[in-house]
Amino acid sequence: MSTSSNNELWLISAPGESTPLETWDRLQQTTQNLSVNSKFNIPDLKVGTLDQLVGLSDDLAKLDTAAEQTTRKLVQYFSEVLEEERNKLQENLVIGNTRFKRTKLFQR
Repeated sequence: MSTSSNNELWLISAPGESTPLETWDRLQQTTQNLSVNSKFNIPDLKVGTLDQLVGLSDDLAKLDTAAEQTTRKLVQYFSEVLEEERNKLQENLVIGNTRFKRTKLFQR
């Protein structure tokens, strides 16, 4: 980052040399009379590239929709099977320790 006399801050990305230290040294040598530079390290993504992250996000949205549709279908089947004993339906709508109301599962 650099700062000018009117307190502007710039965040730049420089083409990489063989190591980050070489890139930093080249930047320092080139701009030492023009600015005060500070390092701003950005950690690597844990999933690889940004494209992979976007792909995983898209996949997650599709899987979330599929899981919700499956859950709604299961509630519908339970409701049909327990037709005469609908009061037991609520007992079967438990995920972990959380009970769900049938109306919540059918709301959009």
